[in-house]
Order: sequence, then structure tokens, then C-alpha cells
Amino acid sequence: MRLLVNTLSIGSMSGQHVVYGFLRPFTRWMTPNHALVILHYESEKPPAEITAQGVSTICLPDNLKHWAKRTLWEATKLPQVVRQQKADLVLTVSGAITPNCPVPQITLCQNPWCYVPAAHQNWKERFKARLQRSGYTRAFRDSAMMIYISGHLRDLYRRGNPGVQETRSEIAYVGLNEDTYQAARELEGAPREPLSILSVSAMAPWKGAETLVKAVALLRQREISATLKLVGPWPDVSHEQEIRRMIRGLALQDSVSILGRVSDEELHRLYGTSQVFSLMSSCESFGIPAAEAMAFGTPVVSTDCCAIAEVCKPAGQFGPVGDPEWTANALEAALTDQKQWQNWSEQARLRAATLTWENCARPFQKIPGLVEKL
Repeated sequence: MRLLVNTLSIGSMSGQHVVYGFLRPFTRWMTPNHALVILHYESEKPPAEITAQGVSTICLPDNLKHWAKRTLWEATKLPQVVRQQKADLVLTVSGAITPNCPVPQITLCQNPWCYVPAAHQNWKERFKARLQRSGYTRAFRDSAMMIYISGHLRDLYRRGNPGVQETRSEIAYVGLNEDTYQAARELEGAPREPLSILSVSAMAPWKGAETLVKAVALLRQREISATLKLVGPWPDVSHEQEIRRMIRGLALQDSVSILGRVSDEELHRLYGTSQVFSLMSSCESFGIPAAEAMAFGTPVVSTDCCAIAEVCKPAGQFGPVGDPEWTANALEAALTDQKQWQNWSEQARLRAATLTWENCARPFQKIPGLVEKL
């Protein structure tokens, strides 16, 4: 069996974490009985530990990175590459399938964005979402197999395709890297910063930063001196400016810090020394930062409308989107009830321990035509 993996649609660090995290154990299982070929951009080479296992690569220029150019290339050129490589299967990581592909396709689904209207900020994004939904429908119906990174994401595909005959599917949760587990072990027992809240994500408008800021203001009114750290890039500069104005307007400059990107070492330290992790997002297909926080025994407060609740349920509380009052109440419980905090913390570590890549990648062994792990 010869499998071509098309990684051209990854587009983000979290996407790389997911795709290459799955491929690390999967490559070990495949080789040498099966062959693996990875299609990638010149600036996004696969990790050496994967290529060292006898994996072949095909490099494309970075000028094809724009989604429209990539889509055109895949529709017109990928079929020829598949034939040249004599591939038996194609694994695509975009949530869609490529038209005119001459062999069956396996689809890894990671992105819920096009099914969540609140995440579309303008007509261009609504148009792109409509195109994505069309591509997702074809995959939902015609893929040889769909692999979703959460049950929540599969439910979004199902609700978005009523009446469409669904192909076979599996759920493969996202794993945590060994350096995360190692850092968590090293920080176990480190003192927690009292009343500290950590939020980590690419802070897009649908991530709920405004809900957290308002919740902190409510906690301060209750004479709970909570602090909030917002960690991660801000894709929309105007949204960051809006949140900064809100912080000033609520006189929270000493309580809320916008840290932006931080090093992995600093991120791990924040996970291990913050008292609670919170992300009040309306759109998450998994929630990698929340899962990482659990590895450090940090309880989670989040929404119940996306995959974080599914992934982290034993480790905290999960409630409505855009509700500062509910959020403040949940944070207060996590910050002030030591017995409850300890229970959530223990459950967080237990849940995170199941999210190894070895465990999470096992559904890939069910890809049609591939033998089970020996």
C-alpha cells in the first residue's frame, strides 16, 4: 500500500501539531510494510523524525499557499502527482476531498469554522465558508473514510449535511507532545499564583476574550482579586484594540494582562502556576491549550457549545457562550473552593494522561487497506 499525505492545507502551528502528531506513531506502524509520501511546502518541511523513517517527500513552492491558488493546483495538478507516485490512497488534512482524484481519499477533519456563523466577520469570510461547506459535503458523502478530531466536529458535519448519506468515520482525539508531559512532571507541586486565570489561544473575535474580561470585573466587584492573562496572537488587530479599550474602561489595567505570544517554556510555566484555565470560545474543534492545561493539573472553565466540554468534562465547568455572570460564578468556584479545585485538578491530570499520540492515533489503523499495528 502506498499512501500520499497532502499537508498543503495545514496553515497554522496547531495544524502542524495535529497532523505531524498523528503521523509520528502512524509512520512507525506503516513502515516498512507500506510506503508513505508527504506533499508539503518548501518552508514547511516534515519533522526529521518522520522523514528518517524512510518517508518520501514532494516539495511545492510557497507561492501556492493562498487557499485559492492551492485549491486550483490541487484540482488540476494533484491527480497527475497521484498517478506519478502510484499512490493507492490519499490522506487529505483539509476536511474536504480533491476533485478528480483517481484513488480513494481519507479525510482528516480539523476545522469547524465554516459551520459557525458567529466566526464569519465579513462577506469574504462568508463566501469562503460557503465554498468550504460545499467541499465538506463532498467529503462527508464520498470519502473512503472521515477522521474527526472530536465528536463535536462530526456532529457539525452531520447537522450541516441533513439528508446526505454519510460515509464511514472515526474519532481521533488530538494528542499531547512528550515535552508537555515532561514540563508538567517538572512543575508538579509548584505553587499556584492565587486567584490567577490563564487563557491561551489565537485570540480571534469568537474566542470570548470580552466575556472573560467582564467576568473578571464582576469578580473584582465581589472583592475577589482575580487576575487574567491573555496569551497568544491576535489575528484581528481591531479586536485586540477593542479588548484593550474594554480593559481601560473597566479600570482593569492592573488585573488583565495581554501577553501575546510567549515561548514554550513560559507557556508551560503559566500552565503550571495558574489556578484555572479559561477559554469562553464559541468555535473549537478540539481545544489544544485546554488539554495542555489539564496535563499540569489546571482546572478548566469553558463553554458547552464546542469540543472543549467534550474533551475536558471531568476537569471543570462548562456553560453558555457570552455570559459573564455564569463565567464569573464558575471562575469563583475554581478560584475559591479548594476542595473542588483539588478534585478538578486530579481529574484533569487523569484525563490528560489518556491523550498520548500513541493512543489518539489508533483510529488511523482502521484506514481501509492498511494492516493493523503488529
